[in-house]
Amino acid sequence: MNKIGIVQGRLSKKINNLIQAFPRDNWKNEFYIAEKIGFDGIEFIFDNLKNPLLSKKGKKEIQEVQLATKVEIFSISCDYSMFNPIFGKTAKKSTEVAKELIRSCSELAIPRLALSLEDNSSILNKYHAKDAIRSLKSITKYAKKYDIVVSLETSLATLNIKSLINKVGSDNLKINFDLGNSCSLGEDTPKAILELDKLIYSLHIKDRTKLFGTTVKIGEGDVDFKACFRSLKKINFTGNIVIQGARGKNDIETAKQYLRFVKKLIRDSKL
Repeated sequence: MNKIGIVQGRLSKKINNLIQAFPRDNWKNEFYIAEKIGFDGIEFIFDNLKNPLLSKKGKKEIQEVQLATKVEIFSISCDYSMFNPIFGKTAKKSTEVAKELIRSCSELAIPRLALSLEDNSSILNKYHAKDAIRSLKSITKYAKKYDIVVSLETSLATLNIKSLINKVGSDNLKINFDLGNSCSLGEDTPKAILELDKLIYSLHIKDRTKLFGTTVKIGEGDVDFKACFRSLKKINFTGNIVIQGARGKNDIETAKQYLRFVKKLIRDSKL
């Protein structure tokens, strides 16, 4: 059965009015809140170098709160790569950071590192692509030593995602498929799921309006969730499902509502 988690920060007040950021003063408490609500796991946010994932003390604290709550860390979401792309001038540093996070994954028994290739780090031309492929070859080779999966969340269309992964040529490079982002690109999202098939390692639940629309409350945008979950059933998707929905007035109640929504989708689709 698919485990359901939530992106870190969604159970805390907004930081600097950002929709997503590492909740520095509340990250431990989020594990207890997630457990109480009924989530199986959390996607741990890494958006700057001042993060417990990079210190001995911090990693010990992470292990302790995991043991206390039984809430898993599904993955590390390297949002750092969104602002420091793995291409261009920041490629070397961002690759080094990714490798350091891979070591943290190994130490903390976290199976996956998620890299972002969207927004400020979107691949917009052949030069970006060439650099990104070089960086990903280095990162995935390093990750393989530790048996860690590297997943990409990207603004590329389906055919371009497949092409990029084929050019990297590593069997531990997968896709973190975001339903809302795919819809926003104007794609036929249920069809894209069938085309990507086993490349999809994990799923982000988000709702957006078509043609680069904004993120909206789950169920109020243009994502055809029922059709998407039928496609997920067809490809026998067994990965983790992580909620990354729009924020609400009460983040805890919003998270509870989203969890009920996803559980119903799983039941109805017999996923």
